[in-house]
Amino acid sequence: MRLKRKKRIRKTKHSGSLRILQAKTAVFVTFSDGIRRIYRNRDQDPSYGRVRIPDPRTVSYMNLFVNAVLQPSSVYRVSRGKLRLRSPELPEKGVPIMLQFVTILGKHSRGCRGRKTATTCRSPHKVR
Repeated sequence: MRLKRKKRIRKTKHSGSLRILQAKTAVFVTFSDGIRRIYRNRDQDPSYGRVRIPDPRTVSYMNLFVNAVLQPSSVYRVSRGKLRLRSPELPEKGVPIMLQFVTILGKHSRGCRGRKTATTCRSPHKVR
């Protein structure tokens, strides 16, 4: 009678420690008037704060929500200070339009205040 050998399982070490990157988010909120396709910084609802629509090249990604429903990127275009709806149908009057901006900061983001891009900062602080 032959005994079965146990298979050896090789354990591998992770090549580095797990890092959680920091991110900044902001939301531009306005309400549809049922007529326009283009919304600018001045159309923002002031009760939600003062957020300007940034240049898309300065953020990691954007999400557009119309009436709390996430929209595909094919139905809108964003440029600095301007949101353009490209869908054939316009939202009805009073429907909320929320444009969310997410900027993922680099691993050296702490202590880099005042610099244009966090990835160019060389700080001794580590993101935990």
